[in-house]
Amino acid sequence: MRKLAVIVVLIVAICAATDAAGATPYFKVVDAPDVSMSPNTTITLPITIQNLGGDGAYARLVFRGLPEGVSVSNVTRARWVYPGGRMTFNVNLSAGDISPANHTIEVGIAAKGSPPNYRSFHLIVENVTEETGIAVNATELAGEHPETSNVSESAKRQIPAAGVLLSMLAMAAARIRRAGRLR
Repeated sequence: MRKLAVIVVLIVAICAATDAAGATPYFKVVDAPDVSMSPNTTITLPITIQNLGGDGAYARLVFRGLPEGVSVSNVTRARWVYPGGRMTFNVNLSAGDISPANHTIEVGIAAKGSPPNYRSFHLIVENVTEETGIAVNATELAGEHPETSNVSESAKRQIPAAGVLLSMLAMAAARIRRAGRLR
């Protein structure tokens, strides 16, 4: 009877610790590739996010810095992402009648309980001549762009790990069980 009471106390303590830790989602934009397109065209842009937090949540994409004449679609529907899970959004990116240029756009995630996180990508609008089909104002990228993260290092360390709590419970149960066999 005493062993059962110890096990119940341990289970209650672990459940309370899990609730106190506040398992929350934490989303990160994993992949947002640079793209090239011509005026008056639409392309599909795959953007991948990951939930690094301890709880699942619905997430949707948010864009900042879209130039005039460029629009996105297929971003209004939120999708459920499990803890540790990845989700790829296929976004339609449309360029109207705009002049050739190199634009930097930021894509972020809107999810309840998750801190903001944005990543930059380049949109290169090229003017293609009808006779040759060769890009006239092609811009070559200078390399990878660092992602923009508004999350401090201390906030990243506060992501709870429920697996540690379950491991502690299993070790305590095994120890109690082994102690009972030795007597």
